[in-house]
Amino acid sequence: MRLGNFALSLVAVLCIVSSGQSRAVSITQRAGDNFRTAANNHEFLLDKQNVTAKKFGLLRTYDFDAKVETQPLVVENGAGSDDLVIVTTMQNEVIGINGRTNATVYKVKLGPAADTSGRDDMDMWGHTPTWGISATPIIDPASNTLFVAAWVLKTPGDNRFRDYYVHVLNPLNGTPKAAPVRIFGQSQEGNGCWFNDANATFTDGSGQQKQYAYPKLRAGLALTGNDGLVLAFAANGESFKGGRANPHGFVVAYDTRGLLQQAGVSRDPAIFCATAFNSWGGGIWHAGGAPVTDGDMIYVASSNGTSNNGDTDLSESMVKLQFVPGSGGSRPSLNRIDFYKAFMDERTSGAGCLWSGNDTEVSCGRAPVGSAGADWDFGAAGPLMIPGSSVLLQGTKDGILYGLDKNDLGRHDKFDRLLFKPPLVASYHGGGEAENWDRANRLNRSLPCPSNSDHGWFQPCGDPENNRMHHIHSLALVLRDNSGGIVHVWGENANLKSYNVSTSAGVRPTFRAEGSEIASGNEDSPGGMPGGLLMVSGKPSAISGLPGAVDFGSAILWVVYAKYGDANKHFAEGQLVAYDATTILPGGKLKRLFRTGDGSRGGLGKMSRMIPPVVANGRVYVMIYRVAADNETVVGSQLKVYGLKRASS
Repeated sequence: MRLGNFALSLVAVLCIVSSGQSRAVSITQRAGDNFRTAANNHEFLLDKQNVTAKKFGLLRTYDFDAKVETQPLVVENGAGSDDLVIVTTMQNEVIGINGRTNATVYKVKLGPAADTSGRDDMDMWGHTPTWGISATPIIDPASNTLFVAAWVLKTPGDNRFRDYYVHVLNPLNGTPKAAPVRIFGQSQEGNGCWFNDANATFTDGSGQQKQYAYPKLRAGLALTGNDGLVLAFAANGESFKGGRANPHGFVVAYDTRGLLQQAGVSRDPAIFCATAFNSWGGGIWHAGGAPVTDGDMIYVASSNGTSNNGDTDLSESMVKLQFVPGSGGSRPSLNRIDFYKAFMDERTSGAGCLWSGNDTEVSCGRAPVGSAGADWDFGAAGPLMIPGSSVLLQGTKDGILYGLDKNDLGRHDKFDRLLFKPPLVASYHGGGEAENWDRANRLNRSLPCPSNSDHGWFQPCGDPENNRMHHIHSLALVLRDNSGGIVHVWGENANLKSYNVSTSAGVRPTFRAEGSEIASGNEDSPGGMPGGLLMVSGKPSAISGLPGAVDFGSAILWVVYAKYGDANKHFAEGQLVAYDATTILPGGKLKRLFRTGDGSRGGLGKMSRMIPPVVANGRVYVMIYRVAADNETVVGSQLKVYGLKRASS
């Protein structure tokens, strides 16, 4: 993170300014910075003494008529002397809101959104009737530009054909700074995948013209340190379709100078495909989290798919790419630098799946032999890099936390080059190494699973914790110093866990403390989604040379979690909780500072399934869904603003 005023370029985009005695921060991207630490270490108003039920609470709400699936962004002093909050919707709206007065500063629409009601590919559970802006945008402070990706109809009123466009806007008023760019092209690394658009069509056997497979954009947008804008796409579908109909995961990158129509710079994208043309899968969704970027390097975690083509099929993998701007007006490129193939979905798990001499699997899928449908996503969360180190952390659907070396990911070496062994079964257990080994083997023991017709492959077969899922969808880091810090994780159907994590190779994370609340506590096997979504706030550490470090005395962990229900297939009653992020109470418990509702009520409303709380300048922004009386129909969304109970908030 670099400090400076809003006009300066940031790699870790937390922007700090000084104004008299006050200091303010801008949250300009998903999880706060390019390392995805989910930490704002320039929060000077909220502290462990005033975040209490007496002093802290709900200030106001703002209703949206459309569903919101993206994290709000905050521009300090973006609305005059007030903060500007930017929200995007599934109706392709970009809305600027005064963070203090709640007034609408601007509202622009980027094109007609697609009607996805009743379509299994986009609206599987029947509560996302329109699809527009589904990935958190990003602000580039260097050029004062908001980059937004929208999914729009090729022709208004014709829902058959859709295009992705990248829009470049002024974040302060929503006006376009250049013409939008339609995303389309063929991958460059030789596997022949096409990123399809509404102009790439075929005629089926009945004579109906149709669009080829289109990917899903969920992961937040990212910026590299050399003018790259990065978009990571999930595969839309989980089976072989054949040819250009096969679903693939993609990474698409543009030169931001070209998007801003700088002379001599290409507006064409670099395109990387995670699996070969004759394969499928490798989608990158990260539960909405953005790729990690480090200079010109990009790190993404892919999910399930085939492994038929050696190094070309990178499903269930961490992939390291390099963004290289074009020269002389040529198209930029994405060079694959390294990867880590965690496991193959075709393999069944075995009783000895995790062992120190294992040269095949560390974490094992659950599909029958020869099938690639286990859906045991390695990329269920976005990666997190510990600033100032080579440590790259990844949380997965099997509840495991991997430690990878960003300089040597490991490729097909599943075990020996991990930074800590075995990988930490983080969302199940907080015990010692022997207990972790035992839990890991229990987690990955042989089939059959308990019978359940509803996505039974998600179940941790043979696990003693009621056979409920413990997927990880969010991580947050309290960086202490160059030696490491605390990583917080809250898996599905579990309680919050915190671990001491070292930046030294060979040092396993150690259990620190845990919360008392259980996510989706009322759900039977296989449980509910998504567990807890996290953000850390606090003051900057006094340690020099490590601007991302957090003062332990002021660090607060903010969490939105599913108290009751399943936020994936249905809607979940949410609760906002604030914990002292560093203090350990007797019995290894975390100290709770504040919560909405109480022990029996969430008090928040229907939580947005993949949007973490955002903390900036004394306010906490939480997005929820607005649903009809039937509890199944989406009416829109609502932004809840929490802060200190005083008029100036």
